[in-house]
Amino acid sequence: MKKIVCITGGMGSGKSTVARFLLEADFAVYNSDTRAKELMLEEPVRGQIEHLLGPSVYLNNGALNRQFLADQIFTYPKKKSALEAIVHPAVRVDFEHWLEQAKGPVVFKESALTLEIEDNSCTTVLLVDCPVSTRFQRVKQRNPDWSNSEIQARFDHQLTDVQRRNSGAILIDNSGSLETLKKSLDQALAKCI
Repeated sequence: MKKIVCITGGMGSGKSTVARFLLEADFAVYNSDTRAKELMLEEPVRGQIEHLLGPSVYLNNGALNRQFLADQIFTYPKKKSALEAIVHPAVRVDFEHWLEQAKGPVVFKESALTLEIEDNSCTTVLLVDCPVSTRFQRVKQRNPDWSNSEIQARFDHQLTDVQRRNSGAILIDNSGSLETLKKSLDQALAKCI
């Protein structure tokens, strides 16, 4: 049986950077967010989302209308819950298929929602952590078209840093340089694999 180490953290915390380091070290890494976005473009998930939110959720070229989707789920909490009820089970099944093919006794699963959904597939949870001000600036840099209030709305729909830190997860400090992050990751890995 494989050991599943989940990587989580708030938006802009550095989960993808940690996942990249792990991939470079030849570990198998499943990216829940990337796969969710891909599954949302495929049937049957696509049809279910269109039924829930209407045809405006997809652009003429078939891509997801991200602005429309964000407006819907951040304005109407029931739609957010209904969307999650479509996407989360699809990602869970996709992960199970991936896990069957993944090589090695330890695999990693990057997921922003590990703690929120109480993901019981995780053997261990690594929490990528840094100050909220740093995370805010990182999100702003990679999404310059988002207003501060749009970024804050996304932050408001996630657990707080205090809630994450109190979860019992192993902390990975990403408040400094990439070298410091690598050292913190190495220390965390020594505790869990």
